[in-house]
Amino acid sequence: MKNLSERIKEKLPTLVVFQHGASRDDEEVKTLVAELKGKYGERVDIVSADDSNGELKMRYRLEEYPTWILFKEGQELMRESGHKTVSELDEMIQRAL
Repeated sequence: MKNLSERIKEKLPTLVVFQHGASRDDEEVKTLVAELKGKYGERVDIVSADDSNGELKMRYRLEEYPTWILFKEGQELMRESGHKTVSELDEMIQRAL
């Protein structure tokens, strides 16, 4: 299985949601991720990344959790932080397709 760094370098758009441990938003984020995976299937890689140890915070300049970053071929295309709706995340994804 590919690690996060390898996955974001793929041609396939990759939406990563960075979370910090068992936050209160965990169930909401899981629901959004499941809905997006069902909608986009193999066209978009959707990944949850747990930053419990804080390692990812500096690497990806995270200021808030959850943070949603859309990558394609290793490049960051868009970034949003905080609570998002499916339609807001759809807009992010549509820009990369």
